[in-house]
Amino acid sequence: MSKDFLQFMRNRVSKNQLEAPAPSHDEWFEVLDAASRAADHGALKPWRFRVYEGEGRRQLGELYWQHAKKEVDSLTDEKAESFIKKAYRAPAVLLVYAELVDHPKVPEFEQLMAASAAAQQVLLGLDALGYGAMWRTGPAVFTNQAKALLGLQANHHVVGLIYAGTPTNTPQPVQDTGITERLSFIDK
Repeated sequence: MSKDFLQFMRNRVSKNQLEAPAPSHDEWFEVLDAASRAADHGALKPWRFRVYEGEGRRQLGELYWQHAKKEVDSLTDEKAESFIKKAYRAPAVLLVYAELVDHPKVPEFEQLMAASAAAQQVLLGLDALGYGAMWRTGPAVFTNQAKALLGLQANHHVVGLIYAGTPTNTPQPVQDTGITERLSFIDK
């Protein structure tokens, strides 16, 4: 096992200050193809990816706005752009969702975990190419209204939005993961 790769994993941090350029279509393909090697019980490949760029991000911004209006009755339409611009925090946003199927041996929960594992691999892949990324979710993406706005089906479940681009700063890696409090070995 390569110690360099383990150090690479340790050094990965979310980067929330992102600007152009974002990955090219060829780079996205390369990263997403590699991410599709995530652990996958039953080889169902439940992960689905959709890249939003340019004005395509407005569709995601509409999610934030519609959710905010639903949560706070007093919001006026003048506030719409302040919510919509949240989708423009990076030059590209990757929607990761799971397409869940009935399977006699692979419960939906495992399919969702496989899509989540693919999302984590996307973060590593983007970092390997020198891009920054941040995995975001929030209540706005987990609603039926969000599914409708995104054109998702009832059996689709959003895993997250990965904001991607060129980092404008270099956050420090986490020094203490707390692993000593979270690990035990059982030998009997």
